[in-house]
Amino acid sequence: MTPTPGLGTRRFSLDPLSSQLRLIPGLTFTGMEGFLDLTVGEPDPITGLALVAVTDASEFISIEVGLLTLCIKPEVPVTNAGVLACNGGVDLGVTSIQDHNIGEVGVDNFTSMDCTTASGRVEDASSPHENVCNGPVSVGPSNILDAGPGALLLAPDSDFATVGLPATASVDFGPCDGHGPGDPTVFGFVSARSRATILNAGNQQGAVLEHDEFGENFSCDQWMVEDGPGRIVLSVPAVDGGASSDLITVFVLDD
Repeated sequence: MTPTPGLGTRRFSLDPLSSQLRLIPGLTFTGMEGFLDLTVGEPDPITGLALVAVTDASEFISIEVGLLTLCIKPEVPVTNAGVLACNGGVDLGVTSIQDHNIGEVGVDNFTSMDCTTASGRVEDASSPHENVCNGPVSVGPSNILDAGPGALLLAPDSDFATVGLPATASVDFGPCDGHGPGDPTVFGFVSARSRATILNAGNQQGAVLEHDEFGENFSCDQWMVEDGPGRIVLSVPAVDGGASSDLITVFVLDD
């Protein structure tokens, strides 16, 4: 179901001419592609909040990093993906946290079932850290009290009953359609601050890799204006995303 009547649908593309990608720490990339269609409903006359749906997307949002390809496969449509705050006054930033090592199978009585129960994934013999359990990506608020008028959140948030962008993600050699099924995860695009944190980064106990990225808020009056105000960002942890190293992938989507 599309939230209509409303402000309309706007396409955001991962395009080298209008968008950006950065990998933290710095790595080179050779190609990127994909898009998301966001449809905004009618703002509430009192709160100024409007429902955001992801009504369409490319099959994959993909990034080529050397011989590897990071592939995000969005699960669309999503009717309650996010919210647009026309009046401001709310926290619409997001924090994504992943623990590289929440346990190691065979060490201190930790088992593969313990990893599964924690929604983690055990690295296999072909991975850099065999038997290490990578924790799930946890997405939550940024603790910014007021993200400002026109702030957009496309992420899970219990206060707004939003679910973000459910997807599967994989990092492997070759094009996305040749990858396996990928790991289920939820991504959080925002126009305010997007913070990504990896705990025990690089499988080093106590090491932390963290990055903040800032987008640009929208104008509800100019939502449908091509190249109008607004930019959404995603700063996401990628355990072993650089084959043997952890990295944070930063997407900047513009129309």
